[in-house]
Amino acid sequence: MKNSVYLIAVITVLFGSASGDVLATVDSSELTWEDLVGMVGGPEVISNLGITTEDAAAEILETWVREQLILSAAEESDIALRPDVAAVIEQTVNQIILEAYITDILGDVEVSILEVENYLDVWGETYNYEYNIRHILLPDEVLASSVLSRLNSGESFTTLAIQFSVGPSAPSGGNLGWMSRGMASPDFMEAVCQLSTGEISGIIETPMGYHIIQLMEKAPLSTSLTPEQMVELANMELVSARQEVLLVDMLEDLREKHIVNMWPDRLLNHI
Repeated sequence: MKNSVYLIAVITVLFGSASGDVLATVDSSELTWEDLVGMVGGPEVISNLGITTEDAAAEILETWVREQLILSAAEESDIALRPDVAAVIEQTVNQIILEAYITDILGDVEVSILEVENYLDVWGETYNYEYNIRHILLPDEVLASSVLSRLNSGESFTTLAIQFSVGPSAPSGGNLGWMSRGMASPDFMEAVCQLSTGEISGIIETPMGYHIIQLMEKAPLSTSLTPEQMVELANMELVSARQEVLLVDMLEDLREKHIVNMWPDRLLNHI
């Protein structure tokens, strides 16, 4: 603890106490204390770097200076206009915008502690078990009904999963392995938790599609969750489920406002 306090004190002396202090410049580009803190991930990260001398501080700043010098040369070369580089830049910017927008839309979703407690009153026991399961994920209810009828007639779950499932587990016969609460949507896990060993579910609808699930095994968790951990996990599940519904509704609204075309046959022609 004393060492951490000492390091922070040294950093404050070396870099200055004002948050806007300029630590280094390359032409018009500036590195401030706030910039550095943001780059490394917080003041606690800086305190673990072992900066106790001006030479050590200069070495840290030299890394930024070198990057700025190379970046300046790159900008002068117009490499950002090269098609392959421009494509990566566009993809990166689009991803940042997408994630920021989704965060703005979904970030305020929350559930009350009463909702969580009521949910745990019903499902609390299921949080201390894990479930070995397999499933068949289908794109529409009609096909799901047909596959379920064939399963109930005795056809192989593995064969039908390989043939019809659109989930990534299809090649392995639908096997998802061992799962516990929090690893899938509440609707999915609630259906799992109500099955007896070997039993096949009915059709379970989630935002992902239509599932047919089989419980292979059930076992207690090696370490039981505390009540506090259950509350935290249930809260996460319920918030996530609400966000998922909100996202699906948003996408449906957006589809109505835009012209969307897809040609999966053209994709298949390239595979």
